[in-house]
Amino acid sequence: MRRKILAIIAASLAVLSLAACDAVPDSGPVREGLSNLEQAERGVFINPQGPTAGADPESIIRGFVRAASSNLNDYEIARKFLAPTYADQWDPSFGAIVYEGAPVYDEPDEGLGVLSLQVAASVDQGGTLRLAQPDEQAEVRFELSRVGDQWRIVSAPNGIIIDRSNFSSVWETRTLYFLSPDQRLVSELRWVITDRSSLPSNMVTQIVKGLIGGPSAGMTGAITTAFPEGTTLSSESVPIIDGAAVIDVSSEIFDADEATMSAIKRQLAASLQGLPGVVRFQLAVHGNVMGGGEITASEETGSGDFQRIVLLKDGEFGTSAGNSLNAIPGVSEQLVALAPTAVSVAPDLSAAAVLHSSGVSWVTGGQSLVIDNRSGLLAPSLDSLGYVWTYSSVEPDEIVVTKPGTRLSELTLNWLDDFSVKAIRVSTGGNRLAVLVNAGGATEVRVVGIVRDETGAPVGFTETATLQLSELGAPIDLDWIGDNRFVLLSETGLLGGSAKVTIGEVSGRFPVVSGSVSGGVSISSGGSSRSLMRVLDDQHRMFKPQGSGWQQLMAGVDLIAKVG
Repeated sequence: MRRKILAIIAASLAVLSLAACDAVPDSGPVREGLSNLEQAERGVFINPQGPTAGADPESIIRGFVRAASSNLNDYEIARKFLAPTYADQWDPSFGAIVYEGAPVYDEPDEGLGVLSLQVAASVDQGGTLRLAQPDEQAEVRFELSRVGDQWRIVSAPNGIIIDRSNFSSVWETRTLYFLSPDQRLVSELRWVITDRSSLPSNMVTQIVKGLIGGPSAGMTGAITTAFPEGTTLSSESVPIIDGAAVIDVSSEIFDADEATMSAIKRQLAASLQGLPGVVRFQLAVHGNVMGGGEITASEETGSGDFQRIVLLKDGEFGTSAGNSLNAIPGVSEQLVALAPTAVSVAPDLSAAAVLHSSGVSWVTGGQSLVIDNRSGLLAPSLDSLGYVWTYSSVEPDEIVVTKPGTRLSELTLNWLDDFSVKAIRVSTGGNRLAVLVNAGGATEVRVVGIVRDETGAPVGFTETATLQLSELGAPIDLDWIGDNRFVLLSETGLLGGSAKVTIGEVSGRFPVVSGSVSGGVSISSGGSSRSLMRVLDDQHRMFKPQGSGWQQLMAGVDLIAKVG
């Protein structure tokens, strides 16, 4: 029996709330990013200058924007550009507009200055980054008046306006962990400000506030926080005492039962990993310690690095071992007999979802079973919980989810029928669905959270879908690298059939182009490292990353399976 479950996707995405300025878009284009996505970003110390005597309004506004790149001593230098009566009212915690290029200044009236910005991204108050729409502009207004004989700002947008070149120097990503209905830890990337004057206390404070605040709009409904509603920090910061983060919270924590307290501790232990000098945490209410825990690495927060490359070559299917293949017992023989055109294998290699001329089959234990025989099927996705996801162009707003031997469901995404869908892929953790679409000759990657019940069965999607990547050229293929990163293959349109490789990260670092392969037709990631990515071209040659380009590794490859 099929059970249809409707999921309504909100038409508007969360944007940065900035007083006195236009709304900032929350999605957008690929822009040149880090050359090495896996290199940790390093914060640097920025030492801005205060206002000079006799500076005109334009110099005051530009100086304020530059000074706000440094949060040293609670933005002490930036506040010097503000009138004394306004300096304490300006709130930099509202997030950020990240711009690129040179802002254009206009002074439509005395005491009024406007900066026109080319927006690259925005960061909301919770630390979630969203890329801007192509060529998106924002006009930011400032009001000034004389303080004595000096111009000072009396009204400015809350939040920070920061050049993209400085953004990744003073902000960095941290991984926060929330809970799914089946009690798995699920990661979200958040941007936090690097405060060199108070590390690691400042970092712990931002992380704890993020956990208390709950998941982003894009994952609301799919994951939640264990902290009871209404919980707040009792002070402005979390002190670090003898290696312990002392987290003093409001009395709402008393509403947490034993299971909830255990879940809170799991969130904290996972989210506080890797901070120098922080080895444990304590939970307290008004100074009275309620419990705590050690901060240690956990298998729950593993990267999903399966380290497997699986191929079909010369009538054999199996894991790649040099120039030979190792057959997968109970899978390889049955799969080859189907003459597959696309394959998704389970991380433990116990099963595979196979696209072939008669539909999509489930292959395991020496047997194969057709689970979807619709026409127009795309390559299937097999998630970490054993569910097979299939999409057919004949039912453009539905995705069929099957767990052989148990159930079949139809999940609806109403916006899917507005696009030509090229691929769907479930992230390796099973928490996000990426949809690769052709939007009028352009490539877009849209990501939506997967809502599961207490058994882990998919029952719908989050209301908010986020546009994580948009670029010119037609889409070709997509795969996930872990639960938050993905790799895209798309036509360049410039190099005579070359396929460009782009790595993106959900709410994380800016997308980065990672070379191209002439005639590329598919891409697969066998884990969470760039070195495991493989591209197959239209001449059946397989390529691997080599420096900033791609090197041919093997010829005569019929297909590269996706893992998970």
